[in-house]
Amino acid sequence: MRQFKLFVAFILCFSFTSAYAQSLCQVTGKSRLAMDQRDDLRLKCLKQKKAQLNVSSCLNIAKKMEYSTNAEDARLVCLYDLRGITIKECHAISKSMEYADTGDEVRWECLRRFNRSLTKKQCNTFAKNMAYPANTQRAEVYCAQELE
Repeated sequence: MRQFKLFVAFILCFSFTSAYAQSLCQVTGKSRLAMDQRDDLRLKCLKQKKAQLNVSSCLNIAKKMEYSTNAEDARLVCLYDLRGITIKECHAISKSMEYADTGDEVRWECLRRFNRSLTKKQCNTFAKNMAYPANTQRAEVYCAQELE
């Protein structure tokens, strides 16, 4: 019975933090600001609240950006500024990138950050997902040599 109460308390706490993260950094069109100004407010909020966010809620805020370049910047905040991201979360961030150059940048960061814990298969997955052929080749060599 005690475990059940703890479980219910955990679920309530988790749902509250999820709802809080969803409403975090919301800027509506009714604010009479231009699109870039609304994005600036979202990005500023994201940087201020990053300690309270997990990767999923951070990426949700990035999705609300109105300009794709601002969304890329927000995703990079998710990568570089959030603590304790996992390999799967790093991969999710890399898949959400819209532009080839920043997508490859994120994949390289994932390879560097997790080089001690990556399997060859995971490393090769990051390598094969590189947008630029030269990056793919370099990453495949990296995976072959660094993970021996």
